Amino acid sequence: MPTDENLRKRGCIVVSVCSLCMTAVESSDHIFLGCQFATQLWHWIGGKLNCVIDRSSVDTLLSCRPARCSSQVSDIYIAAILHMLHTIWWARNSLRYTNVMPTLHLAKVRIHSLIAMSGNVSKGKCLPSDFSFLDSFAVSPHCRRVKEIILILWKTPTAPWLKVNTYGSVINGLAACWGLFRDNLGTFRGAFYCNIGAQSVFYAEVHGIISAIEFAARNGWRNIWLESYSTSALLIFSNSALVPILLRNRWHNARNLGIQTISSHIFREGNCYADKLATLGHSILGELWIDKLPDVVKLDFYRDRCGLPNYRFP
Repeated sequence: MPTDENLRKRGCIVVSVCSLCMTAVESSDHIFLGCQFATQLWHWIGGKLNCVIDRSSVDTLLSCRPARCSSQVSDIYIAAILHMLHTIWWARNSLRYTNVMPTLHLAKVRIHSLIAMSGNVSKGKCLPSDFSFLDSFAVSPHCRRVKEIILILWKTPTAPWLKVNTYGSVINGLAACWGLFRDNLGTFRGAFYCNIGAQSVFYAEVHGIISAIEFAARNGWRNIWLESYSTSALLIFSNSALVPILLRNRWHNARNLGIQTISSHIFREGNCYADKLATLGHSILGELWIDKLPDVVKLDFYRDRCGLPNYRFP
């Protein structure tokens, strides 16, 4: 900063005096921190920020910023200090080079407008408790986007459709899948488990969908509603090329079994018994069909049947 003090240090011979107060030699500490013009501005901005600004040195100016505050409020404090320093230097140069002395009011208006501009373009977020503070600087609040809690309900199909919820998982590199069939009354109609071996989760999900169609054909069920939390696995109904190569023939044969199918997505919370049944799928060899509801999922099953909700938290 080319203050008289710094110019002298570099060998320039100048008669030094503070242009703003005409009472002291111009130095960086004096013009920005000790000058009467600057002091009045610092007291004013401290009142706006609801704090006392430590002007013992330039390094301590930012200590006025609260230790705990939202990021947009923090940006306001930083902008206030920077624009204060810039405005004091602007006033000094205006007086020295154009012989026009900016008034305190003009300096305050300039600082206020610059803080408002900085606060409005800030990428920081604020809290509802910050609104009055931001309003005092004409800054629009940038509220945090809070994700809503989503209500998850398992819905029964309409007759004559049966709904089967499928699931695939991988534990220690080994994959398994399962499916659970329910009718339009929410009655348990059967379930299957398949231990697949060393495969990916996507492979297990697709395997579960194919197995559900095959088991439906064996039981003479012609209208199946497939529901899965894997959106990527459900894409095989619109694009068969996504089916893993090892399952292509089974998928082609399953689609030719004469089963009417529809598919839909449900959040993982809608398959709340999935993790419990997944352990059973990993504990068997090959595949298994069961006609009795496992005890481990009875509570979750009857919650769904009674229409009780689950929740997906952000």
